[in-house]
This record gives sequence, structure tokens and C-alpha cells, in this order.
Amino acid sequence: MNDLFKYYAKNNLLTTRKLKNVSDLNELSDDQLLQEYNKAFIKLFRRACKYSTFYQKLYADHGVTVKDIKDLSDIKKLPVLEKSIVRQHVDEIYFGSNLVKSVGYTSGTTGTPLNIYRTPVNVMTEQAYMRQYRSMHGYQLGMPLLSIRGVLDKNTTHKFYKQANILYISSHNINAGTVEFYHKLISEFAPVAVEAFPSLLYKIAFEMKQKGLEWKVPNAFTSSETLYDFQRSFVESYLGTKIHDWYGNGERTICLVQDENGRYTPLPLYSVNEFESDRVITTSLTNRNFPLIRYRVDDIIKVSGNDFYKNIVDPDILEIQGRAGDNIDLKDGSSVPCIDHAFKGVSHLEMAQVHQHGTERPLEIKLVVTEQFGEADLNIIRTKFSNMVGKDTQFFITYCKPEELSYSPNHKYKIVVKHKQPEPVEAG
Repeated sequence: MNDLFKYYAKNNLLTTRKLKNVSDLNELSDDQLLQEYNKAFIKLFRRACKYSTFYQKLYADHGVTVKDIKDLSDIKKLPVLEKSIVRQHVDEIYFGSNLVKSVGYTSGTTGTPLNIYRTPVNVMTEQAYMRQYRSMHGYQLGMPLLSIRGVLDKNTTHKFYKQANILYISSHNINAGTVEFYHKLISEFAPVAVEAFPSLLYKIAFEMKQKGLEWKVPNAFTSSETLYDFQRSFVESYLGTKIHDWYGNGERTICLVQDENGRYTPLPLYSVNEFESDRVITTSLTNRNFPLIRYRVDDIIKVSGNDFYKNIVDPDILEIQGRAGDNIDLKDGSSVPCIDHAFKGVSHLEMAQVHQHGTERPLEIKLVVTEQFGEADLNIIRTKFSNMVGKDTQFFITYCKPEELSYSPNHKYKIVVKHKQPEPVEAG
């Protein structure tokens, strides 16, 4: 599929109509919006019961009938879907024409990637949400946009997509030896916004600072990775930008975006989210041919209060800790979140990553540092990290290059990497 076809597949008259529908949702009161959530959920549920062989069997096995689900308050009567179940029954969940079905993939940062199905209507709906969100922050389709999202490989330094006015640069090639080339390229292009993985935006800003190169951009749209505090503070300060973070998942069952005050809010009528202490139960409302109803997402999102309806329409989100995999597990069964705080504000530190091989072995902290990194910087990390994990948790520090850190198959960065332990071998 060439670039021109992909562009018009996402941006056409139907997308424009959906863009207006999404914009209109923002004008509704909470009560009006809740009514729309209720109608959308009931419609999705009934379609799944009518057309999906997977849901027909699942609900029959759990003794749930169409008549049992009268409104949104009945959603908890439905069973929770685990990723492993979806993986086994992906073809049975989908209903509709195979001619319009396309395959999407999750990143697989916490295990084997999951295949899901999308349709043109689903893709255009996603595009409408994204365009509406970015327009709220001053970016309109067609304005010069810089993209640093791992699209290009090592053999391609950059690519200009004329139809969309997007300059792609290769994340695999950003380093001290190439940053001046990229700085010149970006300066000549003069983007009004940048879209990037947080780690890649941090990387290029850091390399520019090391070379004394200046680049200012009004808006930065981040997504696909956890946005850590140390990344946000450095990038916003050095690039003179405002980061607008888009939190979601590859399955497209949840999406929380930052408003003008930095507060995370759900996209209206995108999904039904049930926030629990150690997970979120999500129901996507945008993919009517591949519905994921009460799908478990192992992300930790803290909200204030337990008001079911308020948390659907306008939750007070206190903190997004990212996946449970971003936490360090301790011997006593406790879990330490926000590990990035141990590295926040440390001078001469480029990147850091913590590797955990179970709770019995010492943690390994891998650091990517500059030549100016010294004992004082190291002591700050040791003290802050020790205070977070406790004196009983052992760790050691090693130094490496950025390419020697661990990344997902999609080249996404995580600050904590948990290695699976081998299964014990039974004697016999």
C-alpha cells in the first residue's frame, strides 16, 4: 500500500464527518454524554450477541442472555476477557466481510504480540479522534509535522511525505554523530509540531543539548510509551514545548489524553473504563466488527472515588503508573512504582533501564551517560534508588550504549525490563 493510498484511506469525507461527530460530543453535558455511552454500549453488546460466534458461546457458558443486560449498569454481569482468550479466539470474535478486514498488532512489550482486526470505519474513527485532539492544541492536518516514531529503518535517514507534509526521521540513526545533520534538516523543515515516542524525543533533545544546538517547537504529541517525569521536564524545558500525551493501548480499548491543564481525560464515547486497583477493565466502543467487551488491561491508573458513572464520563485521574511491568517487585510481595523518579534531575545521564530477574537476584541498573558523568551523579542515583526499593534489595550498576538497552520489537523503550524465570525442573 503506497503512501498516497494510505493517506486517503485515513483522511476522506467519512473521516471529516466523524471528526464533526467527535467534536459535537465535547459540547454535551455529562448527563447527555452518559446517555450516549449507554446507547453505544447496548448497541455494541447486542451486535456481538447476534453476530459473533465467540460471544454467543461465551455468554451462554456464563448464563448471560441479551435480556439480562438492560443498560450500562449491567456491564459487570459480563465476564472479563483476558488477552490469552482473545488470542485463541480472534477469528471467532470478528464478524463482517473479510474483504474490509485488516490486521493490527499490539506492541508485545509485556509478552507475545496480539493480532486484532480492524475495518476502514474503525481506522477512520481513530483518525478522527486524533485529528480532533490535536486541533484542540493548535495543530491542523497539513501543517508541517516532524515524526520520530520508529517508522524508518537503519538504512533510511529520513523521508518527506509531501501529501501530508510530514518529515520522518530514523530513530535508529539518532546519535552524537548524526544530530547536527538532523538539526539542519529539522530547522529547514520548520515543523510546528512533533509526534514521537517519549524516549526518542528525549534522545534527540539530549543529543542537541550536548552539541549546543537549539530547536524550538510549540507542540509535542507523545504516545505509545510511558511518559516519565524526567523526560517531560527535560524536553519541555529545552525545546520550549508543551507535551500533550496520548495514553492508550494497541488493542484500542482505552484512550486517555491530556487537556490544556495537563489533566488526563477519556476521549468521549471511545470506551467504557472500569478502574480497579491493579487493572482497568475496558470496553471499546469504536470497533463494532471486532468488539472487545470487558477486556482486561494490566495498567495501573489511580482515580479519585468509586463513582461508576462519573469514572466513565469524567474520572478524576490522579496518576497513570503505566503497566504493572514498570514496577519493581520486592521479596516481601510489595511493588515499587515510578522508578523513573530515581533518575529524575541527574546531570549527565542520558538513559537508564532497570533489569529484574526475579526477586531473589540483585537488580541491574544500566546507565547511558556522557563523559561528564561523575561520582556525584552516581551517588545521587544510588541514594534515590536505595530509598525507593529499601536497604534489603540489592542492586548493581553497569554502563552501556543506547543500542545495548532492551527494546520491544517495535523499538519501544521501557524503564523496567522483567526477565522471565525458568520453570523449575521436577526431580524424577
